[in-house]
Amino acid sequence: MTPSLVSIRAALLAALGAAALAATLSPSVRAAGVVTAESEAAAACEQSARRTLATKVTEPAAITFKSVPTAQPAQPGDTQLVLNGEGRWRSAEGFRNVRFTCYVDRSTLETVGVVLRDTTPATAKPAAPARKPAEPDLSHLSMASCESSAVQALQKRWPRVSQITFDSDTRSFRQDSIDRAVLHGRGRALPNLGAPSTFFGFECEIDPHDGQVLRTRVSG
Repeated sequence: MTPSLVSIRAALLAALGAAALAATLSPSVRAAGVVTAESEAAAACEQSARRTLATKVTEPAAITFKSVPTAQPAQPGDTQLVLNGEGRWRSAEGFRNVRFTCYVDRSTLETVGVVLRDTTPATAKPAAPARKPAEPDLSHLSMASCESSAVQALQKRWPRVSQITFDSDTRSFRQDSIDRAVLHGRGRALPNLGAPSTFFGFECEIDPHDGQVLRTRVSG
């Protein structure tokens, strides 16, 4: 076989391999172009968002994504990619908007946790009573920061943890003093491959003045 034929054959095999890989990705990820580790992580994120939505609603319609999930800037030594995305799905009441965050293991490109947040505009409600002057402003408090910290705490406790989900109905807030507030919640996760799903609790200590997560504890 001549060198030119060898080169042509190698190019064809490479193209076939790329096509096979691209076929496993979602339409929005394929439309983005070249298949990279980040695009594979985005595809895994979208699949996890679909699966998680299916566990939260009775009859979920197919979710459509606004764009390909994007990765947050990573720090040296990070073991996971954190991706954010948006989409919507049709419920019995109409279209619902959803925003999601995925935590993808860098070495396996598997999603170890996903958080969904319904961002559909709420219907008009009576105005809330005026805030007392002594109360701190918690409008910038981020539940996502607490959940992200809880994911990291679970990974330290169970290095092979996967399928982390948070139950928004169990969230509670307590402020013991002007300088200390605590967010509580519960969720489920698989501590190891093949292990049964386990419930866990988490608690984030928050600085009420700026919303910063000071420390996080998990139990269960």
